[in-house]
Amino acid sequence: MYNSAEIQTTSIRPAAAQPSELSAYTSAIDSNSLFNHGNVVYIQHHGECYLLRRTRNNKLILTK
Repeated sequence: MYNSAEIQTTSIRPAAAQPSELSAYTSAIDSNSLFNHGNVVYIQHHGECYLLRRTRNNKLILTK
């Protein structure tokens, strides 16, 4: 599990990203904070509603 300081420096980035490219990917949200009230999060994006769901296997599924 990552602490918040580690997330700020090791956040979401493509597998091929080089260390010099990390500055473009330095903000992340810990999924535990999103799912602290259950396994479903609704996201509004450009007038559309999306559903982000955490599965029993701890995978994430985003559906429209």
